[in-house]
Amino acid sequence: MRLAHREVVIALREPFVSHTGVTTEVRQSVVELTWEGLRGLGTARDAVPAELDACAAPLADATPFGLRDALDRLGPVGPATRSAVDMALHDLLGKAAGQPLHRLLGLGGLPLRPTALSLGAGPDDELVRQARELADWPVLKLKLTPGDDGRRAGVLRSVYGGRIRVDGNGSWTRDQAVRVAEELHRHGVELLEQPVAPGALDDLRYVHERSPVPVFADEDCGGPEDVLRLRGRVSGVNIKLVRCGGLAAAHEMLLLARACGLRTMLGCKVESALGTTAMAQLAPLADHLDLDGPVGLRDDPFTGVRIDRGALTLPAGPGIGATPVHAAPVTATPVHATHTLHGED
Repeated sequence: MRLAHREVVIALREPFVSHTGVTTEVRQSVVELTWEGLRGLGTARDAVPAELDACAAPLADATPFGLRDALDRLGPVGPATRSAVDMALHDLLGKAAGQPLHRLLGLGGLPLRPTALSLGAGPDDELVRQARELADWPVLKLKLTPGDDGRRAGVLRSVYGGRIRVDGNGSWTRDQAVRVAEELHRHGVELLEQPVAPGALDDLRYVHERSPVPVFADEDCGGPEDVLRLRGRVSGVNIKLVRCGGLAAAHEMLLLARACGLRTMLGCKVESALGTTAMAQLAPLADHLDLDGPVGLRDDPFTGVRIDRGALTLPAGPGIGATPVHAAPVTATPVHATHTLHGED
């Protein structure tokens, strides 16, 4: 098995404002694994190039049918790096079997819930404009920032009749969060993500026990061990590939959360269709979806899951089913000479 990787830079159609600032473009690593004439693709934001280089040698004699063993060989790499390699291995597995990944997982034919579309933190008039343009999306998610008391949810509700979710991004103290949750409840908000700063699990429980709106953990939910820690502290968890380390971990977390009585959401970052399509393979197992990653991109280098006003349609091709827009593949590099490839498709 050979590994190659490169970085791609993708512009957004419009700047996206969140608690971390203004985003105008995204950078992500694209990983390619080649094995017996097949090519598996993976991607992640924040993957470390040196870690990706180090993954080549352990995978030299791996096969996609030994996916778990291959992941165990990677050693202590970061979750973003592991996620990109994990994704490429799953893509290879599906292609080797000639089946879409969701069918290999026994999820074929199951219904998919609609995905939310995120709205950034901005002025009221911009929020109203976006909401009117998105009136036929069934679910919108509103990003809130410190200092926001939930009022903007009322602005959104004044022009939008669909389902509303709110992402607090750890903006409030626990008592502030309870007051915000009460305001959100007045406007029919159906769930509130991460109202307090990550790491304060007792504060999360405090809000959960007093909030009239179901509370979901986001940044506090990294891997399977976090699902266990969050029992009794939240109503549900948001699972993201780049944070948990890939599809294998995400699948485990979905099953574990269900066993713990927690509801589940599958999330993503602003990213290409490759990563979003990978996570969508697990979508039939989730209670909520937040898989709008490629919607706001100007020139996505991949095609994959189709998103039509919230409705998802998975690709029928084998593996993950995402394909490069341009025909030129990432050049496969022998294990003894793996290096980073830079540039865009």
